[in-house]
Amino acid sequence: MSRPGYRWRTFSTISAMLMMLLVVLAATAAGAEALITVRAENDTFQHPTSAATLREFFDELNLQLPIDYLKKQGLNLDSPVPAELSLRQLVVVRLAERELIPAPLRYEVKPTQHPGHIAVRDSGQEGVREWRATYFFLAGEPVGERHFSLVLQSPSPRIITIYQQVPPDYVPSYQQILHCRHLSSREFKPPLRYLRKLTMEATAYEPGPTSNGKWSTGYTAIGLKAGPGVVAVDPRVIPLRTRLYIENYGYAIAGDVGSAIKGNRIDLGFTTVDECMRFGRRKVIVYVLD
Repeated sequence: MSRPGYRWRTFSTISAMLMMLLVVLAATAAGAEALITVRAENDTFQHPTSAATLREFFDELNLQLPIDYLKKQGLNLDSPVPAELSLRQLVVVRLAERELIPAPLRYEVKPTQHPGHIAVRDSGQEGVREWRATYFFLAGEPVGERHFSLVLQSPSPRIITIYQQVPPDYVPSYQQILHCRHLSSREFKPPLRYLRKLTMEATAYEPGPTSNGKWSTGYTAIGLKAGPGVVAVDPRVIPLRTRLYIENYGYAIAGDVGSAIKGNRIDLGFTTVDECMRFGRRKVIVYVLD
């Protein structure tokens, strides 16, 4: 049996959705930028703009052209912006200067069983910024200028690690391991107390597409950020979220799984592909703490 009321309500809903879509598309089109080609006496450049009139466009360029010049060129400030704009006799001068951006300094505090000390974990890298200026001249007289800067290379921080000595029986908590990301075996001897000690075959991974494929999210099966301090295990051998101490690696959390990680296999998290290649494949002693 037909249900005209149902069909009418469905039609009304679809019509309302289409109207909303048209409104969104119109708003998007209204705010869309156009790429305007400007032909000056000595230069041709393109400038993206959402200006509706030449007045607004010249304001964006910070360009003040005399009224008599505009009249001679047949330009009306209140007219729409054409796709191509010819500004004869206008001379454009461009200057650029680069400067180094200092690497920011960052400190971190980590525990160690050795006497307290300070180490540079990452030397960092300076960034590069380019300052650009554009000057406009008409008949030798300045009629406008624009200045802006562009970061060509962002700086990376210089990281200083402050190691504070802890007692010999110290074992970091689950949260401390994740916070410090990698409590290295260089700073810690094997724990005095543990539940099990396993001999396992270890490989290495990094959180990028080289180890995890192009669809990698950078997060593990239980939602942890992949990388140092997080390892993949077979949950039948080591339960997920277990704290571990791994020979020649340090403390870690069992936080991921893998199709090739079965039985006495363990995959250790690193930061870079080079670190993974250097580690290779080796036998390790794994201390299970939980």
